[in-house]
Amino acid sequence: MKLRINHSSIRIRLGKQDIQELKEHGSVRNELIFPGGEKLTYKLEIGGSFHASLDTNHLIVTIPKDESDDWLNSEKLAIETKLERNEGDELILLVEKDLHDLQ
Repeated sequence: MKLRINHSSIRIRLGKQDIQELKEHGSVRNELIFPGGEKLTYKLEIGGSFHASLDTNHLIVTIPKDESDDWLNSEKLAIETKLERNEGDELILLVEKDLHDLQ
C-alpha cells in the first residue's frame, strides 16, 4: 500500500495483495518506521461512510462498504470523494488500484 499526502489530499494506492487483504479482512494497514523507532501507521478500512482521521501516529481512512464492494469486484480503478474541513475547504480522498501491480 502506497500513501501520498499533500495539503488538500490523501491518496492511497493498493497492490494486488493489499486488495486481497481488504477483501478478506475489511482493512489493510502499513507502517513507516523512522530512525529512533517512531512509527507512522496508516490504515484503509471498510466501514459505514467516507471518513479520515488522524490520532497521534495513526492515519485511518474509511470507505463505505457498498462503494468498496463495487470497486473491489470490478474493473473500476479508483474511488474518490471530498470531505468538508473546518476551514470551509475540502480534503480529497482518492483510493486506487495500482495498475503496475495488477498485471
